[in-house]
Amino acid sequence: MEAVAQVLESEGVDTVFGIPAPRFLPLYAALRKSGIRHLTVAPRGGRHTRRPTAGARATGKVGVSIGTSGPAVPT
Repeated sequence: MEAVAQVLESEGVDTVFGIPAPRFLPLYAALRKSGIRHLTVAPRGGRHTRRPTAGARATGKVGVSIGTSGPAVPT
């Protein structure tokens, strides 16, 4: 997961959005060490994917949404 955080940093990512899930705890730990912020978003109405998109458009940076498959997340 530290490699994932390093790649995100190398692409200029400073904030990721997501829905916390136990399977991502190692990623969250790596993000915390890297300085990349994680903002929690609600899965209702696709907001978990729209916020990174809006942020990317506004800043010109890469937008990242972290989530797991399940009944609330379209795959």
